[in-house]
Amino acid sequence: MRFVSSCWKLMKGSRALYVWSLVVQVFMVVSTIFTSFLSKVLADSLTALMNGAPFLPDAGLESWVVLMLTGGAGPDYLQEHLYILPIAVGVSGAIAAGFSCLRSLLRVRSSVAINKNMQMVLFTHLDRLPYLYFKKHKAGDILQTATRDLDVMRRFLIMDFGSINYTFWVVLICLSLLLSLSPQYTLVALSPFPFMFVYSFFLIKKVRRLYRETDDSEARMTDKISENLNAVRIVKAYNAETYEIDEFEKKLVDYRQHFVRWRKFSSFFFASSDIFVFGAKSLSIIYGLALAIEGQISSGTLVICVSFVNMMVWPLRNVATILSNLGQVLASHDRIQKILAEPIEDMESGQEPEINGDIVFDHVSYQFEDGDHQVLNDVSFSVKPGQTVAVMGKTGSGKSTLFALLMRLHDYTDGSIKVSGVELRDIKRSHLRKKIAPVLQDPFLFSKTIYENIHLANKDATREDVVRAAKIAAVDDTINSFQQGYETPVGEKGVTLSGGQKQRVAIARTISSNAPVLIFDDSLSAVDTATDLEIRRHLKEMGRTVTTFIITHRVMSAKDADMILVLDHGRVSEMGTHEELIKKPGLYKTIYEIQSKMA
Repeated sequence: MRFVSSCWKLMKGSRALYVWSLVVQVFMVVSTIFTSFLSKVLADSLTALMNGAPFLPDAGLESWVVLMLTGGAGPDYLQEHLYILPIAVGVSGAIAAGFSCLRSLLRVRSSVAINKNMQMVLFTHLDRLPYLYFKKHKAGDILQTATRDLDVMRRFLIMDFGSINYTFWVVLICLSLLLSLSPQYTLVALSPFPFMFVYSFFLIKKVRRLYRETDDSEARMTDKISENLNAVRIVKAYNAETYEIDEFEKKLVDYRQHFVRWRKFSSFFFASSDIFVFGAKSLSIIYGLALAIEGQISSGTLVICVSFVNMMVWPLRNVATILSNLGQVLASHDRIQKILAEPIEDMESGQEPEINGDIVFDHVSYQFEDGDHQVLNDVSFSVKPGQTVAVMGKTGSGKSTLFALLMRLHDYTDGSIKVSGVELRDIKRSHLRKKIAPVLQDPFLFSKTIYENIHLANKDATREDVVRAAKIAAVDDTINSFQQGYETPVGEKGVTLSGGQKQRVAIARTISSNAPVLIFDDSLSAVDTATDLEIRRHLKEMGRTVTTFIITHRVMSAKDADMILVLDHGRVSEMGTHEELIKKPGLYKTIYEIQSKMA
């Protein structure tokens, strides 16, 4: 039931179209079987005519068909007007062809709709998962699920389940007609199929295991490709192409071994199941001929019985194959369901207070769920609206985590954080993240123009607002020097820009948000000292209305701040202004002296 429920959820928005495609398929099956049944009527009437005997149709369906074709006149009228039968076959065949065309059209449309909806459901869920989820899971695994596994599920819903629906109705109708014509013949002709389904059932578990191993191996290969594309500069800078190619080859060989093992086993089943198919066909012909020779069934009955058996054997064989491949589908379903089962981030519940930059950390501590020590320990400080706060400390001291807590990317484990007098946990996340805008240490730009990247943070911003933000970020002159100006495409992840240009565009994007709280997470590290000074001067001018946090390793970037926090092993070891901190021994004074000598 969980599998059915998940499939139904993934088809949201295209369910009606999908159901109609299955309904039309049923009408197609009925009209096709009816067209085949007319061959029995034709064979029986011709046999009677050739023997000079009256046409006596079998009681039941054949008698009803004769009455329908003759308008109630009966078998004698049909025997005198045999042209009715080929016309009926042509009309019935045309109707079956019409339903087949309509079914194909609906299947294509439903396939496109289901593919879109499945991708939207998964992407929407991924987009709403908490930040910690993406820290715990590899991008390659997620990409594998969002592409390969979704495609497997789509093919099952459109192709495989359509085959199951087709087979169900073909078998139901043909089997019912065969039993009405000759129960004895039916049992003998179809006797191999129970053995085929038992045979298939015992292969499912192994196929599922082999496919899961293959899928996991492909995910590792995809992750390696993604990692190399993201780190292409590092690979080339360290002349590591040969090493990375060798590492990728290992992943590729592992995938090939798993794939070959899985396909060999699947191919073995596919080929071996032909024994049951041809066995059923042989039995149906041999036993049917024996019954016809003994006079227990007519030649028309033999023709339609063999025809019905042929109509059933291949769909039944395909269903058996689908059952063997069901392991692949279930493995993909498990991977998709594992993502969909993850609780999404609650963005809408909570208060929407007026945030003015008044922030208080009161004995705040934080520890990762899988960590064995506290990243932040008993951190306390307060910031007034409009102040600029610089945060310094060694690598791993908890600087970035501090502001991840402020933006509720993580939730603190102890203590209290209040923003404008309201407990942080009580504030709606979506509201909070509109009011607190970060510039990250490694700025990310989308494959859009410079204007679109800056405008992204505030859809209501005018062009003047965008230009103003660029001027504050000291990047306006640089942008205007480009041939296309603000309409210059930046390429994937901003590859067409230098590191300093990317950071300044990212700073402009954050400034354009008009958020009352700005966080610069070591985002001035890639700009020169003069540009750093210019940006800080502009930010200081904004500081009358905006609370600004600057995470930095440069004393030059921190010295003009209203307050400097120094973190050491997750604790606030020093706090004060530049003048206060350089007068007493500590980490800040040490950094100041080292950087002063290097200047």
